[in-house]
Amino acid sequence: MAISPDSLVLAFGEIMMRLSPKDHLRIEQATEFDVRYGGAEANTALSLAYQGDKSAFVSVVPANRIGDCALRSLIAYGVDTSRVVRGGDRLGSYFFELGASQRGNGCVYDRKYSAMSLAPRGVFDWGAALEGVGVFYFSGVTPAVSDEMAAACKDALEAARARGILTVCDLNYRGKLWSPEKAQSVLKGLMPLVDVCVANDEDAPSALGMDCVSGSLAHGIEERDSYVEMARRICAEYGCRVVASVVRNVSNTNRSKWMGMLYQAEGDQHWFSPVHDVHVLEGVAAGDAFNAGLLHAMLNGFEPQEAIDYAIAASILKLTIRGDSNLVTEAEISATASSGGATRVAR
Repeated sequence: MAISPDSLVLAFGEIMMRLSPKDHLRIEQATEFDVRYGGAEANTALSLAYQGDKSAFVSVVPANRIGDCALRSLIAYGVDTSRVVRGGDRLGSYFFELGASQRGNGCVYDRKYSAMSLAPRGVFDWGAALEGVGVFYFSGVTPAVSDEMAAACKDALEAARARGILTVCDLNYRGKLWSPEKAQSVLKGLMPLVDVCVANDEDAPSALGMDCVSGSLAHGIEERDSYVEMARRICAEYGCRVVASVVRNVSNTNRSKWMGMLYQAEGDQHWFSPVHDVHVLEGVAAGDAFNAGLLHAMLNGFEPQEAIDYAIAASILKLTIRGDSNLVTEAEISATASSGGATRVAR
């Protein structure tokens, strides 16, 4: 599915302050925290801008110095934040603890009463926000923030559909934000308005109740054919045109194998990327990087096999970078995609 390369991608979600103990310390050991900013949709918008695409971000961010810092982290890399609503008293935050080996990464949210979570659906003027937009993107995190944000997602999707704007959703299920029952009650109502769906690993069972995939992180690659069936069902039930997935075998926090799957409803066709054996420096926001890679491929008219190879390459490169931002260029992603994972010094 090709889109004009000049299309503006508008990402809708919450940006937060991330606080991390240094040197793999546990939160209980920390005497100082590293400060960064990110969020699922903000990460995707930044990654797109870094690849040379036009991206914008819409959210509710407090009009104070912390909010300014959060937006500056996007503006610095070329993301348009002019559609962001400034209001509320606090920016949501989360504490991220980097794990190692058999100790998984840890996350403690501190986002209750954030500006985004307290905002009413009517704070957004979607007619103005969608002006000049070619792609509207959000993830399942946004409607999980509050009932009002779930309603705002529906408002945005209906406005985008009325304007012929391509709509993209990463299901992105977060068990700390809502239950499978709540997620399904909301997302099943939004999905008929979605053109492109990203459903990784555990997302489809939890977010849509799909029972054809186990959601296994240990043996996903061996179950790859079930992801094709999952994609086929999503398109049949909700009318989506494209479904993509990251499929993984996770050995431990620092070692895993990654591959991508792309499915097109037209012609009932699917493609798999090569499998990449990855040493993971930090396993955060790789799904957001995958989405940005997929959108970049669509914006630039990549053929399906090239698109999924590129998207998974963007994702695995994020695993080598600290923080939420996938600071890699189109050339670096393309080189990784074409090398099959082999690396050498760039001279």
